[in-house]
Amino acid sequence: MVYICGCKRMLMPQDWINVHTHRPGEGVNIVDPCLGNVIMPGQGAVYFSLGIHPMYIDDRVEERLQKIELAAAEGKIVAVGEAGVDRNALAPVEVQLKLFERQAEIAGQYGLPLIVHGVRAIPELITAYKKCRSHQKWIMHGFNNRREILMDLLRHGFYISAGRHAMNEESQVYRVLPEIPADRLLIETDNSDFTIGEVYGQVARRRGIAVEELQHIVRMNFDRLFKL
Repeated sequence: MVYICGCKRMLMPQDWINVHTHRPGEGVNIVDPCLGNVIMPGQGAVYFSLGIHPMYIDDRVEERLQKIELAAAEGKIVAVGEAGVDRNALAPVEVQLKLFERQAEIAGQYGLPLIVHGVRAIPELITAYKKCRSHQKWIMHGFNNRREILMDLLRHGFYISAGRHAMNEESQVYRVLPEIPADRLLIETDNSDFTIGEVYGQVARRRGIAVEELQHIVRMNFDRLFKL
């Protein structure tokens, strides 16, 4: 269900699509509420994802997993995540991986995309993908890594979401933006102060295309992934 100011509305071709954010704005937003209360936008459509971020693993994991599964079963979320492995997190990597795989199972069971968080853990996440034998699509959110990692993720079927790091022309993702296939590219703002329009503008310039063409590309991928 999509709501704008409390009312349903159809998605429009010109909508900005923000595949992962904690601060919804204009356009179509996939909102992860893991950072607390979400301030609903005055304009814009909002869907929700739900997951257990590796930085926020606590002693309520089982209860939180039940909430994710219930939300998926009741159709209250359109994706699971963000979930993943982060070597900066306090929880041991083995604990993070087990929790990630359980969330991947929920995504697979209910036919939902999985929004993936990975920090210095790409090999582990690819191994988990093979282990899960997931028929669902995994989205590597906030990608900012070298070309070899990009190609490895693409070979395994990942979608790549570019966000705040793309705004830095010295970043790794900025360098590889032209190499992301059009049918695997998504755009996000995450928890940054950038607007979704600013990120689209930067990515479009780097790829040498019009913003309107990028909007069409992302919309096609969004429709393929989320089937809303």
